Amino acid sequence: MKSHNRTIVIALILALYAVTTIGFYATSMITVTIFPSKDSYAWESVPNANNGKSDNFEITSYAGHNMRGWVEFNTTSIPADAWIMNAQLRLRLWQKTTNSPPYGDSTGRVYGVYMITEPWGEMNITWANQPQYTDLHQAESTVPTEQGGWYAPIVWMGWDITDVMTDWQQGTPNYGLLVRDTQENTTLLYSTQFFTHDQVPNETYYPRLVVTYVNPIDVYILATLIIIESVILALWLREQWPFKPKLSPITSHAESKG
Repeated sequence: MKSHNRTIVIALILALYAVTTIGFYATSMITVTIFPSKDSYAWESVPNANNGKSDNFEITSYAGHNMRGWVEFNTTSIPADAWIMNAQLRLRLWQKTTNSPPYGDSTGRVYGVYMITEPWGEMNITWANQPQYTDLHQAESTVPTEQGGWYAPIVWMGWDITDVMTDWQQGTPNYGLLVRDTQENTTLLYSTQFFTHDQVPNETYYPRLVVTYVNPIDVYILATLIIIESVILALWLREQWPFKPKLSPITSHAESKG
């Protein structure tokens, strides 16, 4: 087989595998958006106050006045044997503090997301009775430069919590997520408010968990298709591209004399 023909064949083989893989992703990757079952936040300075059903979700760093938020999602709609490809927590930003002492600009502040390890209630959680959490699979994100608003602009902040979601799928109890500033107790007050799922016009304001997953059976089907394609291609190439080159008439005549 001539060199340029070999190049064409290799390109066609690669294209076949690419089409199979792209087709798999297009038809088998499932993305779902899950809204909160509950969310709330609390103030350190008012340790026994509950803020359930509030329209905002405030994260603050300031000595003696820190604020933390909690959010929980019901993930039972995702099959128990699903392979989690990606999971993102997303919060829509309402407003944030800017440089106007005693306030600081919260742009660039690093907010961490942590897996909660015990139950809590939206209407009774306070700073004083807040649930325990773990820093295993902690996710971080920085506050964006844009300023949000009640109606516009729409600004989102997101965290990759794929490892947390995978743990939940593997049997770790799902008690939701804690959101807090990774460096609390600052001398200036840095604060960012996010919308909750309460007292807002519609779902475009809601916190959300966006999960992309595949069912194992689809992965097995892809593997089977690739194996079948490989066998068919190998058989075809054996006919089109023999391992033993054809001998020229001169070479054949010399060998016959030998």
